[in-house]
Amino acid sequence: MPSKLVSTKERSALKKNGWKDIQYKAKMKKRSKLALLILALLVGFLIVSWVIQLTQSLFSPWKLSPDQERSYVWDAQFNINLLLRGSNISVLSYHPKEERIVIINIPDETFLNVPYGFGLWQLRAVYELGESQKDSGGNKLLVETLTNFLAIPIDGFLDFSTLEPNKSASEIVDILKENPFSGFNLLSGLKTDLTIWELLRLKVSAGSVRFDKIKELSLDKIKVLDRENLLDGTPIYTADPVKLDSVLSDLADPVITSEHKSIAVLNATGQAQLAQKAARLITNLGGNVIITTNASQKLKKTQVVGLESATLKRLKQIFGSDDKIGPTDEDSISSRAQINLLLGEDYLSRN
Repeated sequence: MPSKLVSTKERSALKKNGWKDIQYKAKMKKRSKLALLILALLVGFLIVSWVIQLTQSLFSPWKLSPDQERSYVWDAQFNINLLLRGSNISVLSYHPKEERIVIINIPDETFLNVPYGFGLWQLRAVYELGESQKDSGGNKLLVETLTNFLAIPIDGFLDFSTLEPNKSASEIVDILKENPFSGFNLLSGLKTDLTIWELLRLKVSAGSVRFDKIKELSLDKIKVLDRENLLDGTPIYTADPVKLDSVLSDLADPVITSEHKSIAVLNATGQAQLAQKAARLITNLGGNVIITTNASQKLKKTQVVGLESATLKRLKQIFGSDDKIGPTDEDSISSRAQINLLLGEDYLSRN
């Protein structure tokens, strides 16, 4: 009897332990599935975060502080005009629709009207002037100065002056035209406000431009600048806007020209001649300005309103438009033009 009783207890214990093992294994299986699920979610989250960071880096300026970022990314729909710094200061204009490049070389001795009330300075001194200002920067001040001087929108800058101080603009363009897998070592020392995506697009696009579609204009050689000599014989240059515009028509954007939208420029600041100044830039861009006048009231923010078009989009990029227009502003808008640019007080600070 005792042996039978022990055997029965053992069988009962075995059954009980077996059921516990089954329950334990089931719990462990659930925990494993939960752990795998959590791990998968974590990995997925890390991958999504990495993709977001990669995307942001592609569309963020290369080695530039956030306060110097531009408000738009070049999508190759329009021409792009860039300040180019190497052994000299030039403007590189790439035309994606026509697959051509125009280089404008400007003598260092040219006197330019620098914005923000700085007055006349030689081009060679503008960069250092900008570097000495807390909220500016040399390249940024050069971009704004050349935008006013040439009356064309300068969309950004490529500063090779540290990496390639002895190379001219045409030599730098030759580097950009090298095969897509060469020349990228320049990025290590390049200063620019272009994004990585814009740099890649420009590098690949410039490489497809034929040599006969690259045009170089040196303003001192084509005689659009007035030259004088100082007592020590040093040459200085000043510009005649009419002569300058006669050669800059080559920079007109074919997209803007082909649309031929009528444009009205209204000065909503009270400062004289501002509408004419903006109209000159739009005309050099290829725009059809039919009206320049004063608005009926002052505005704090610049506004561009009118017919949806590529021209409207480009003007918003250039003038930093505030899309919100109130009913009190409607009487300032000309009904005769398809697009209306109202220059606000924010535009004053850039001129």
